[in-house]
Amino acid sequence: MLGKYIGQMVELVYMDRAGHITQRQIRINSVRGGRIRASAGADGSPRTFLEQGILAWRPILHKDGEAGIC
Repeated sequence: MLGKYIGQMVELVYMDRAGHITQRQIRINSVRGGRIRASAGADGSPRTFLEQGILAWRPILHKDGEAGIC
C-alpha cells in the first residue's frame, strides 16, 4: 500500500490502539510486516504505525503537482 512512497512525505489519518484519531505528516522509512516505520513531527522523531490503523492517506505533493521528497 505505502511501500512505493518510501523516502517520501505522506499525510495520514491514523487511529491508534486506544482509539485516538490523529492526522500527521510523516516521511516513510520502511514498510514491512504490516508496520510502517516513519519520521514524524518537526524534529523527525521515529514512529511506528500499524497498517490496520491507517484510515486515510495521500502523498504530499510539490507545488508542481509531483509527489516526491520534500
